Amino acid sequence: YFDTQLLKSAPCSVGILVNRGLGSIEKISKTQVSINVATLFIGGKDDREALAYAGRVAGHPGVKLTVIRFLVDTSVESSRISAYRVSLPDNGEEMGLDDECFAHFYDKYISGGRISYMEKHLANAAETFSTLRSFEGQYSLVIVGREGGLNSILTKGMNDWQQCPELGPIGDVLSGPDFSKTVSVLVIQQHKHKGEIDGLDEEFNIM
Repeated sequence: YFDTQLLKSAPCSVGILVNRGLGSIEKISKTQVSINVATLFIGGKDDREALAYAGRVAGHPGVKLTVIRFLVDTSVESSRISAYRVSLPDNGEEMGLDDECFAHFYDKYISGGRISYMEKHLANAAETFSTLRSFEGQYSLVIVGREGGLNSILTKGMNDWQQCPELGPIGDVLSGPDFSKTVSVLVIQQHKHKGEIDGLDEEFNIM
């Protein structure tokens, strides 16, 4: 069991690693890709932190990183989706920060071909769950934000049946007993102190 008090009081960003054999990789080659890593981005401060950390991971020549952005499919039940968005506090500001952060990351890493990128246009949490299941066997490590998509229709209701709340809705699904037994999961929570700049601070810890 994880000490949830640490998540509340940590003086830095925190990473929770669900290790499913990642340590068995004795050496990551500098000349060829040895490990496939995915970073999932729905939105929110923890997802922005995960994206910043992913940029560092991609700096290793033995790592092939793919960033997968989950976007709301506005062509499906558009009135219901719009109503849900409007009801969320500060949602517009968060979406603006997400777009700014992702645009910067895209220009720095993706546009030059250093990192692969794909988008998934989804309508609800059921489609999110199905998409997560489709990733089985493709990656050795998946990096996610703890509260990624917390106020999104793409994860609405997932908190009702999660087994490990400290991992957040996406991390809980990926680390659950019904998911792949070979995919490790790194769940990141951004430093909670107000006034901090979004992104990775120098005291980042992987636990």
